[in-house]
Amino acid sequence: MIIIVNVLSVFVIYPVVVFLITFLFSKYILRKRKKSIGIASDISTLCLYFSITNLFSFIFLKEIGWHLVIFSIIFATIMSYLEWRSIKEIEVIALLRKIWRMLFLILCCMYAILWLFGVIRYVLTYIS
Repeated sequence: MIIIVNVLSVFVIYPVVVFLITFLFSKYILRKRKKSIGIASDISTLCLYFSITNLFSFIFLKEIGWHLVIFSIIFATIMSYLEWRSIKEIEVIALLRKIWRMLFLILCCMYAILWLFGVIRYVLTYIS
């Protein structure tokens, strides 16, 4: 049981590992690069939610879990509205996929910024 918890915690802490493992596994199975990237981004988006929450609370000592969920809901609402304005007939699956992939890009940027900020903060603390 402890091994399972340790493995899951590594996946939460390092979503890049989840992305790479999922990409390589799906690339081996499907042999299609574009589809493999899509599957890997879909799976690692969930890990990014947990990892950003943990990273933010580690750096700033504040919880942002619900803020991140509320941001995602507002973002999905805005994307749905924009899709409805451009196309009157909305395909739900395609819209959800588009929202999920855009959230992946946003969360990746947030993770990179938080990670970089944490490293700089740690180095400055170590130097002074």
